[in-house]
Amino acid sequence: DERPARIIEACVMGTVQFRSAVIEVAQRLNSEADSSTSSLEGGEIKFQAIVPQAKPLSPGETLGCTAPSGLAQLDFQDALLSPRERRERKKQAAAAAGAANTVPEGSNDSIPRERVMLFLADGRFHLEAAMISNPTLRALRYDPYSKTLTEERYETVKMKRLRREAIMAVRKSLGISDPLQRGGRVTSSVQDGDDIANSVLQPQQQCSLSSRPPSSANRKTMGIILGTLGRQGNPAILSRLRSLLHSRGIQTMIVLLSEIFPKKLEMLSKPTSSGGSGVCAWVQVACPRLSIDWGHYFCVPVLSPFELYVAFGEVENAALWVAEEEKTGEPVDDLTDQYPMDFYTKSGGPWTNYYESNAKRKVLSYGV
Repeated sequence: DERPARIIEACVMGTVQFRSAVIEVAQRLNSEADSSTSSLEGGEIKFQAIVPQAKPLSPGETLGCTAPSGLAQLDFQDALLSPRERRERKKQAAAAAGAANTVPEGSNDSIPRERVMLFLADGRFHLEAAMISNPTLRALRYDPYSKTLTEERYETVKMKRLRREAIMAVRKSLGISDPLQRGGRVTSSVQDGDDIANSVLQPQQQCSLSSRPPSSANRKTMGIILGTLGRQGNPAILSRLRSLLHSRGIQTMIVLLSEIFPKKLEMLSKPTSSGGSGVCAWVQVACPRLSIDWGHYFCVPVLSPFELYVAFGEVENAALWVAEEEKTGEPVDDLTDQYPMDFYTKSGGPWTNYYESNAKRKVLSYGV
Protein backbone atom coordinates (compact mmCIF):
# COMPACT_ATOMS: atom_id res chain seq x y z
CA ASP A 1 0.00 0.00 0.00
CA GLU A 2 1.11 3.55 -0.71
CA ARG A 3 2.23 5.29 2.44
CA PRO A 4 0.39 8.56 3.23
CA ALA A 5 2.37 11.79 3.41
CA ARG A 6 0.64 12.81 6.64
CA ILE A 7 -1.65 11.31 9.29
CA ILE A 8 -4.29 13.36 11.10
CA GLU A 9 -5.10 12.00 14.56
CA ALA A 10 -8.58 13.29 15.40
CA CYS A 11 -10.05 13.35 18.90
CA VAL A 12 -13.77 13.53 18.13
CA MET A 13 -16.05 15.11 20.73
CA GLY A 14 -19.23 17.14 20.89
CA THR A 15 -22.26 18.22 22.84
CA VAL A 16 -24.66 15.58 24.13
CA GLN A 17 -27.30 16.10 21.40
CA PHE A 18 -24.74 15.04 18.80
CA ARG A 19 -23.51 12.03 20.78
CA SER A 20 -24.50 9.48 18.13
CA ALA A 21 -23.02 11.63 15.37
CA VAL A 22 -19.71 11.81 17.27
CA ILE A 23 -19.46 8.02 17.29
CA GLU A 24 -20.45 7.77 13.62
CA VAL A 25 -17.90 10.40 12.54
CA ALA A 26 -15.08 8.54 14.29
CA GLN A 27 -16.16 5.22 12.78
CA ARG A 28 -16.36 6.69 9.26
CA LEU A 29 -12.95 8.33 9.53
CA ASN A 30 -11.40 5.04 10.63
CA SER A 31 -13.22 2.91 8.05
CA GLU A 32 -12.22 5.22 5.22
CA ALA A 33 -8.65 5.31 6.52
CA ASP A 34 -8.50 1.51 6.32
CA SER A 35 -9.55 1.53 2.67
CA SER A 36 -7.89 4.60 1.19
CA THR A 37 -6.26 7.94 1.82
CA SER A 38 -7.53 11.40 0.97
CA SER A 39 -5.70 13.45 -1.63
CA LEU A 40 -5.12 17.02 -0.51
CA GLU A 41 -2.65 19.71 -1.45
CA GLY A 42 0.74 18.62 -0.14
CA GLY A 43 0.19 14.89 -0.56
CA GLU A 44 -1.97 12.02 0.63
CA ILE A 45 -3.59 12.31 4.07
CA LYS A 46 -4.87 9.52 6.25
CA PHE A 47 -7.26 10.06 9.15
CA GLN A 48 -7.36 8.15 12.43
CA ALA A 49 -10.00 8.93 15.04
CA ILE A 50 -10.79 8.18 18.67
CA VAL A 51 -13.64 9.25 20.93
CA PRO A 52 -12.19 10.29 24.33
CA GLN A 53 -14.27 10.07 27.48
CA ALA A 54 -14.39 11.98 30.75
CA LYS A 55 -16.17 9.45 32.94
CA PRO A 56 -18.96 9.26 34.03
CA LEU A 57 -20.01 11.27 30.95
CA SER A 58 -20.74 9.30 27.80
CA PRO A 59 -17.95 8.84 25.22
CA GLY A 60 -17.21 12.11 23.45
CA GLU A 61 -19.58 14.13 25.62
CA THR A 62 -18.29 17.49 26.81
CA LEU A 63 -19.82 20.00 29.19
CA GLY A 64 -18.93 23.64 29.67
CA CYS A 65 -17.06 22.72 32.86
CA THR A 66 -16.04 19.11 32.09
CA ALA A 67 -13.96 17.77 29.22
CA PRO A 68 -11.42 14.99 28.54
CA SER A 69 -7.86 16.09 29.30
CA GLY A 70 -4.35 14.95 28.46
CA LEU A 71 -5.20 14.30 24.81
CA ALA A 72 -1.87 15.67 23.59
CA GLN A 73 0.04 13.11 25.70
CA LEU A 74 -2.27 10.19 24.88
CA ASP A 75 -0.88 7.00 23.30
CA PHE A 76 -3.04 7.37 20.22
CA GLN A 77 -2.19 4.00 18.65
CA ASP A 78 -3.18 2.24 21.85
CA ALA A 79 -6.37 4.29 22.11
CA LEU A 80 -7.37 3.16 18.61
CA LEU A 81 -7.57 -0.45 19.78
CA SER A 82 -10.64 -2.09 21.24
CA PRO A 83 -10.35 -3.53 24.77
CA ARG A 84 -9.93 -7.01 23.29
CA GLU A 85 -7.25 -5.85 20.85
CA ARG A 86 -5.51 -4.02 23.67
CA ARG A 87 -5.37 -7.19 25.76
CA GLU A 88 -3.99 -9.13 22.79
CA ARG A 89 -1.39 -6.46 22.20
CA LYS A 90 -0.26 -6.66 25.83
CA LYS A 91 0.04 -10.44 25.55
CA GLN A 92 2.13 -10.14 22.39
CA ALA A 93 4.32 -7.49 24.01
CA ALA A 94 4.84 -9.70 27.05
CA ALA A 95 5.71 -12.69 24.85
CA ALA A 96 8.20 -10.64 22.87
CA ALA A 97 9.68 -8.92 25.91
CA GLY A 98 12.81 -11.04 25.74
CA ALA A 99 13.44 -10.40 22.06
CA ALA A 100 16.11 -7.85 21.21
CA ASN A 101 15.20 -4.63 19.42
CA THR A 102 11.50 -5.35 19.51
CA VAL A 103 9.51 -2.42 18.18
CA PRO A 104 5.78 -2.19 18.98
CA GLU A 105 3.51 -2.20 15.97
CA GLY A 106 2.72 1.26 14.64
CA SER A 107 5.53 3.00 16.53
CA ASN A 108 8.25 2.74 13.86
CA ASP A 109 7.08 5.08 11.14
CA SER A 110 8.44 8.38 9.95
CA ILE A 111 5.11 9.69 8.73
CA PRO A 112 4.35 13.18 10.10
CA ARG A 113 1.38 13.17 12.47
CA GLU A 114 -0.82 16.00 13.60
CA ARG A 115 -3.26 15.66 16.46
CA VAL A 116 -6.41 17.79 16.49
CA MET A 117 -9.73 18.04 18.28
CA LEU A 118 -12.78 17.69 16.03
CA PHE A 119 -15.81 19.05 17.84
CA LEU A 120 -19.47 18.75 16.78
CA ALA A 121 -21.57 21.61 18.13
CA ASP A 122 -23.63 24.59 17.04
CA GLY A 123 -21.80 26.88 19.49
CA ARG A 124 -18.39 27.06 21.16
CA PHE A 125 -19.17 27.20 24.90
CA HIS A 126 -18.65 23.46 25.43
CA LEU A 127 -15.75 23.40 23.00
CA GLU A 128 -14.00 26.01 25.13
CA ALA A 129 -13.86 23.51 28.00
CA ALA A 130 -12.01 21.08 25.73
CA MET A 131 -9.65 23.84 24.59
CA ILE A 132 -8.93 24.84 28.20
CA SER A 133 -8.21 21.19 29.08
CA ASN A 134 -6.02 20.67 26.00
CA PRO A 135 -4.45 24.06 25.22
CA THR A 136 -1.75 22.74 22.88
CA LEU A 137 -4.11 21.03 20.41
CA ARG A 138 -5.75 22.63 17.39
CA ALA A 139 -9.53 22.79 17.66
CA LEU A 140 -11.84 22.33 14.67
CA ARG A 141 -15.58 22.84 15.12
CA TYR A 142 -18.16 21.41 12.73
CA ASP A 143 -21.63 22.95 12.94
CA PRO A 144 -24.17 20.33 11.75
CA TYR A 145 -26.79 23.02 11.12
CA SER A 146 -24.78 25.45 8.98
CA LYS A 147 -22.53 22.64 7.72
CA THR A 148 -19.42 24.73 8.27
CA LEU A 149 -16.00 23.69 9.58
CA THR A 150 -14.06 26.38 11.43
CA GLU A 151 -10.82 26.52 13.37
CA GLU A 152 -11.42 27.90 16.86
CA ARG A 153 -8.96 29.55 19.23
CA TYR A 154 -9.01 30.32 22.94
CA GLU A 155 -6.88 32.85 24.82
CA THR A 156 -5.66 30.44 27.47
CA VAL A 157 -2.79 32.63 28.63
CA LYS A 158 -5.09 35.64 29.08
CA MET A 159 -7.66 33.55 30.95
CA LYS A 160 -5.05 32.18 33.34
CA ARG A 161 -3.65 35.67 33.91
CA LEU A 162 -7.12 36.98 34.86
CA ARG A 163 -7.77 34.06 37.19
CA ARG A 164 -4.28 34.36 38.69
CA GLU A 165 -4.96 38.04 39.42
CA ALA A 166 -8.25 37.13 41.12
CA ILE A 167 -6.55 34.47 43.23
CA MET A 168 -3.73 36.81 44.22
CA ALA A 169 -6.26 39.53 45.12
CA VAL A 170 -8.00 37.10 47.48
CA ARG A 171 -4.68 36.03 49.01
CA LYS A 172 -3.70 39.67 49.56
CA SER A 173 -7.06 40.50 51.13
CA LEU A 174 -6.77 37.53 53.49
CA GLY A 175 -3.11 38.16 54.32
CA ILE A 176 -1.75 34.95 52.84
CA SER A 177 1.91 35.28 51.86
CA ASP A 178 3.51 31.88 51.26
CA PRO A 179 2.00 30.30 48.09
CA LEU A 180 2.82 26.80 49.28
CA GLN A 181 2.01 27.23 52.95
CA ARG A 182 -0.54 24.73 54.17
CA GLY A 183 -2.76 25.52 57.09
CA GLY A 184 -3.97 22.88 59.49
CA ARG A 185 -5.34 20.19 57.23
CA VAL A 186 -8.84 19.10 58.07
CA THR A 187 -9.99 15.51 58.16
CA SER A 188 -13.40 14.57 56.87
CA SER A 189 -16.12 12.34 58.17
CA VAL A 190 -19.74 12.15 57.10
CA GLN A 191 -22.18 13.71 59.54
CA ASP A 192 -24.99 11.66 61.00
CA GLY A 193 -28.38 12.50 59.58
CA ASP A 194 -29.46 14.09 56.35
CA ASP A 195 -30.49 17.50 57.63
CA ILE A 196 -28.26 19.47 55.26
CA ALA A 197 -29.83 22.84 56.00
CA ASN A 198 -29.22 22.62 59.76
CA SER A 199 -25.69 21.31 59.21
CA VAL A 200 -24.70 24.08 56.83
CA LEU A 201 -26.25 26.85 58.89
CA GLN A 202 -24.96 25.68 62.28
CA PRO A 203 -23.12 28.35 64.34
CA GLN A 204 -19.50 28.81 63.39
CA GLN A 205 -17.05 27.49 65.97
CA GLN A 206 -14.07 29.55 67.07
CA CYS A 207 -10.74 28.68 65.48
CA SER A 208 -7.35 28.73 67.09
CA LEU A 209 -5.13 31.76 66.47
CA SER A 210 -2.57 29.56 64.73
CA SER A 211 -5.03 28.76 61.95
CA ARG A 212 -5.77 32.40 61.16
CA PRO A 213 -4.05 34.32 58.38
CA PRO A 214 -0.94 35.85 59.98
CA SER A 215 -1.73 39.49 59.13
CA SER A 216 -5.45 39.41 60.04
CA ALA A 217 -6.19 41.54 63.07
CA ASN A 218 -9.92 41.33 62.39
CA ARG A 219 -11.52 38.27 60.94
CA LYS A 220 -12.32 38.55 57.24
CA THR A 221 -15.58 37.38 55.70
CA MET A 222 -15.90 35.41 52.47
CA GLY A 223 -19.21 34.66 50.84
CA ILE A 224 -20.13 31.19 49.57
CA ILE A 225 -22.72 31.01 46.82
CA LEU A 226 -24.68 27.77 46.43
CA GLY A 227 -26.27 27.65 43.00
CA THR A 228 -29.91 26.58 43.01
CA LEU A 229 -30.29 26.19 39.25
CA GLY A 230 -30.89 22.49 38.59
CA ARG A 231 -28.26 20.38 40.35
CA GLN A 232 -25.36 22.82 39.94
CA GLY A 233 -25.01 23.51 43.65
CA ASN A 234 -23.61 20.60 45.67
CA PRO A 235 -24.07 21.00 49.47
CA ALA A 236 -21.14 18.64 50.11
CA ILE A 237 -18.74 20.92 48.21
CA LEU A 238 -20.17 23.92 50.05
CA SER A 239 -19.47 22.18 53.35
CA ARG A 240 -15.87 21.45 52.35
CA LEU A 241 -15.27 25.07 51.39
CA ARG A 242 -16.94 26.39 54.51
CA SER A 243 -14.85 24.15 56.75
CA LEU A 244 -11.65 25.07 54.87
CA LEU A 245 -12.35 28.77 55.39
CA HIS A 246 -13.24 28.30 59.04
CA SER A 247 -10.03 26.35 59.62
CA ARG A 248 -8.14 29.46 58.47
CA GLY A 249 -10.09 31.76 60.78
CA ILE A 250 -12.25 33.23 58.02
CA GLN A 251 -15.93 33.91 58.58
CA THR A 252 -18.41 32.85 55.94
CA MET A 253 -21.73 34.08 54.66
CA ILE A 254 -23.80 31.57 52.69
CA VAL A 255 -26.11 32.78 49.92
CA LEU A 256 -28.37 30.68 47.71
CA LEU A 257 -28.81 32.08 44.20
CA SER A 258 -30.26 30.77 40.96
CA GLU A 259 -28.33 33.38 38.97
CA ILE A 260 -25.26 35.42 39.93
CA PHE A 261 -25.41 39.09 38.93
CA PRO A 262 -22.66 41.70 39.51
CA LYS A 263 -25.11 44.22 40.99
CA LYS A 264 -26.47 41.71 43.48
CA LEU A 265 -22.99 40.72 44.69
CA GLU A 266 -21.98 44.38 44.88
CA MET A 267 -24.92 45.03 47.19
CA LEU A 268 -24.08 42.00 49.36
CA SER A 269 -20.38 42.87 49.49
CA LYS A 270 -20.79 46.40 50.85
CA PRO A 271 -19.81 47.16 54.48
CA THR A 272 -22.69 46.89 56.90
CA SER A 273 -24.26 49.86 58.71
CA SER A 274 -23.05 48.41 62.03
CA GLY A 275 -19.44 48.83 60.98
CA GLY A 276 -18.77 45.43 59.45
CA SER A 277 -16.18 45.27 56.68
CA GLY A 278 -18.45 43.40 54.27
CA VAL A 279 -17.53 40.45 52.07
CA CYS A 280 -13.97 40.63 50.71
CA ALA A 281 -14.43 37.84 48.14
CA TRP A 282 -16.80 35.10 47.00
CA VAL A 283 -16.51 31.46 46.04
CA GLN A 284 -19.35 30.02 44.02
CA VAL A 285 -20.53 26.41 43.94
CA ALA A 286 -22.52 26.59 40.73
CA CYS A 287 -20.52 26.48 37.50
CA PRO A 288 -16.74 27.05 37.35
CA ARG A 289 -17.19 28.87 34.04
CA LEU A 290 -19.01 31.67 35.85
CA SER A 291 -15.70 32.56 37.48
CA ILE A 292 -13.56 31.84 34.43
CA ASP A 293 -15.72 33.78 31.95
CA TRP A 294 -17.22 36.53 34.11
CA GLY A 295 -15.27 36.66 37.39
CA HIS A 296 -13.28 39.76 36.41
CA TYR A 297 -16.48 41.78 35.93
CA PHE A 298 -17.47 41.66 39.61
CA CYS A 299 -16.60 44.30 42.22
CA VAL A 300 -14.75 41.70 44.33
CA PRO A 301 -13.11 38.43 43.22
CA VAL A 302 -15.44 35.50 42.57
CA LEU A 303 -13.49 32.24 42.69
CA SER A 304 -14.43 28.72 41.69
CA PRO A 305 -13.94 25.93 44.28
CA PHE A 306 -10.73 24.84 42.53
CA GLU A 307 -9.36 28.37 42.65
CA LEU A 308 -10.05 28.61 46.37
CA TYR A 309 -7.96 25.48 46.93
CA VAL A 310 -5.19 27.07 44.84
CA ALA A 311 -5.42 30.29 46.86
CA PHE A 312 -4.82 28.37 50.10
CA GLY A 313 -2.04 26.21 48.63
CA GLU A 314 -4.15 23.06 49.01
CA VAL A 315 -3.59 21.87 45.43
CA GLU A 316 -0.44 19.78 45.08
CA ASN A 317 0.49 21.15 41.65
CA ALA A 318 -0.45 24.77 42.34
CA ALA A 319 3.20 25.81 41.91
CA LEU A 320 3.19 24.27 38.42
CA TRP A 321 0.06 26.19 37.48
CA VAL A 322 2.02 29.43 37.75
CA ALA A 323 5.77 29.27 37.29
CA GLU A 324 8.17 32.18 37.64
CA GLU A 325 10.84 33.07 35.16
CA GLU A 326 14.16 32.89 37.01
CA LYS A 327 15.63 36.06 35.48
CA THR A 328 12.65 38.42 35.49
CA GLY A 329 10.59 37.00 38.33
CA GLU A 330 7.50 37.52 36.19
CA PRO A 331 4.85 34.78 36.15
CA VAL A 332 4.79 32.72 32.97
CA ASP A 333 2.26 30.17 31.78
CA ASP A 334 3.18 26.60 30.92
CA LEU A 335 0.46 25.35 28.60
CA THR A 336 1.39 21.73 29.34
CA ASP A 337 -0.08 22.22 32.82
CA GLN A 338 -3.81 22.39 32.18
CA TYR A 339 -6.40 24.36 34.07
CA PRO A 340 -8.74 21.50 35.10
CA MET A 341 -12.15 21.13 33.52
CA ASP A 342 -13.24 18.30 35.82
CA PHE A 343 -16.31 19.51 37.73
CA TYR A 344 -18.31 16.38 36.85
CA THR A 345 -15.53 13.80 36.43
CA LYS A 346 -14.72 10.92 38.73
CA SER A 347 -11.01 11.75 38.62
CA GLY A 348 -11.28 15.30 39.98
CA GLY A 349 -10.20 16.77 43.30
CA PRO A 350 -12.24 17.76 46.39
CA TRP A 351 -13.72 20.69 44.45
CA THR A 352 -15.59 18.31 42.09
CA ASN A 353 -18.98 16.61 42.30
CA TYR A 354 -17.81 12.98 42.26
CA TYR A 355 -14.87 13.28 44.66
CA GLU A 356 -15.31 10.71 47.44
CA SER A 357 -18.48 11.56 49.40
CA ASN A 358 -19.30 14.64 47.30
CA ALA A 359 -21.25 12.32 44.99
CA LYS A 360 -23.71 11.65 47.81
CA ARG A 361 -24.31 15.40 48.14
CA LYS A 362 -24.12 15.09 51.92
CA VAL A 363 -22.54 17.56 54.28
CA LEU A 364 -19.24 16.55 55.87
CA SER A 365 -18.03 17.41 59.34
CA TYR A 366 -14.44 18.65 59.54
CA GLY A 367 -14.46 19.53 63.21
CA VAL A 368 -14.40 23.28 62.53
